[in-house]
Amino acid sequence: MRVKLLLWLGLMLLGAHSAPAADNIEAMKTLQAKDWTVPTLGMKMKLIPAGTFTMGSPKGEIEHREDEVQHEVTISKPFYIGVYEVMQKEYYDLMLPDYDHEGWQHSRGPIHDGLAFFYRDRVSYRDFKGGKLLPTNPMECVTWDETQEFCQELTKREKKAGRLPEGYAFRLPTEAEWEYACRAGTTGPYNVKGESDDAEYLKSEAFVNTFANVASGSTMPVGGKRLPNAWGLYDMHGNVYEWCHDWYAPYPSGKAKDPIGPAEGKKRVARGACLNGPAYRAPAGVSMRADGVITSIPFLRSASRYPFDPTIEFYGILGFRVVLAPAIGSDQ
Repeated sequence: MRVKLLLWLGLMLLGAHSAPAADNIEAMKTLQAKDWTVPTLGMKMKLIPAGTFTMGSPKGEIEHREDEVQHEVTISKPFYIGVYEVMQKEYYDLMLPDYDHEGWQHSRGPIHDGLAFFYRDRVSYRDFKGGKLLPTNPMECVTWDETQEFCQELTKREKKAGRLPEGYAFRLPTEAEWEYACRAGTTGPYNVKGESDDAEYLKSEAFVNTFANVASGSTMPVGGKRLPNAWGLYDMHGNVYEWCHDWYAPYPSGKAKDPIGPAEGKKRVARGACLNGPAYRAPAGVSMRADGVITSIPFLRSASRYPFDPTIEFYGILGFRVVLAPAIGSDQ
């Protein structure tokens, strides 16, 4: 039985790292493939079509903020985006390939050497020693600059292998790209069907990977048992906040085409909310029934924005998702 299990694992690993068919590569390079798996990491991506949408939220939306002024945005070129938030395994395989993960047993948490906070299951509240590894949980405790290093290294590898569309690079999504992909054609507070903020499928947490794990105080494996949005993307609401490319600022007025945010600023934008933290700073907007079921989740809205210091590195609620999209500045 053990031999069969090892053989199965070996075949799975071989399949995950085998070279993709040439026709799939060419379809991806011409932005025709609807799905793409990055061979070096096994990272799954979806093609998002070009289009125009209304970014921001109306004044009457639950927990609407003044920096969410609605405006028309056009995404002029298709792009690929990660189906999931970047997993710990993906980050470690690329950035810490020789690290002794199994041998690491620090009892107070893994805040060193570029590891996530939720790196192992907790044996007790403060003790991670001996807990199982969490390779499919989202990577967190990464600064904005560290996400850039990850994207640059991935771009370098895939470019060398000849697997990039012309003028495209791996990078963080712009705010506009993130919200466009999150909404997937929806116009309400959340990326589910309908306009209501208390729809049954939202209350049942079918689309939200966050509140089920608040009690344990941990992130969850990406995807989990939650449903994707209409474009096949998981965890756009919840689990961890996701770094975006843009400096934070109120939106400029008028229509915009492929906006990338202001040229400079003090804080970077993150989207998607998380398992706890800033999402709980508006208690009046987070309502609970007597049985404890959350009936509205305002900070998980598609339009919600949150500014973070880009140098913050000790934050287990802040991760990232990557896009393969037209390069911005020095991305290539």
